[in-house]
Amino acid sequence: MAVLRALVVDDASFVRDLVRRTLRQSFPVFEVTEAPNGRRAQSLMSRTRFDLILCDWEMPEMSGLELLQWMRGEDNYRQV
Repeated sequence: MAVLRALVVDDASFVRDLVRRTLRQSFPVFEVTEAPNGRRAQSLMSRTRFDLILCDWEMPEMSGLELLQWMRGEDNYRQV
């Protein structure tokens, strides 16, 4: 079975932890990576291709909306 990569982006660590645990329990095929803000997520996404991105809307440094706008400009993430 192929491994899928998920990125969980949220400035609250307890939310990231809850989402990570839920994903792993419900969908064991996901390899879960976490980012505390949009800037860190952008950096991770530039190096690794993710199949699923779960992102908070309001975060410091780069909001979820700004991250989404950046993603839509990237060939790798237009369809994610």
